[in-house]
Amino acid sequence: MTKAKEWTKEELAKLRELYPTTPACDLADVFKCSSSVVSYQARLLGLKKDPSFRTQNYIGRYTLRRGKYNIYKR
Repeated sequence: MTKAKEWTKEELAKLRELYPTTPACDLADVFKCSSSVVSYQARLLGLKKDPSFRTQNYIGRYTLRRGKYNIYKR
């Protein structure tokens, strides 16, 4: 069984700053964890995506295909 990520105060502050306008998969690279861990922690903190993020040309959900992430287009 894998150990749960322990978030530092600095990481939580950075997540609060970046989450509203940054795709979870990009944040996963920053925090060295999976995008689902980032999304789960954001949900625990009550964070939401910024309305401007939601109007961009992608929805922020990713799928792993052939070794790289593909963005679902709207």
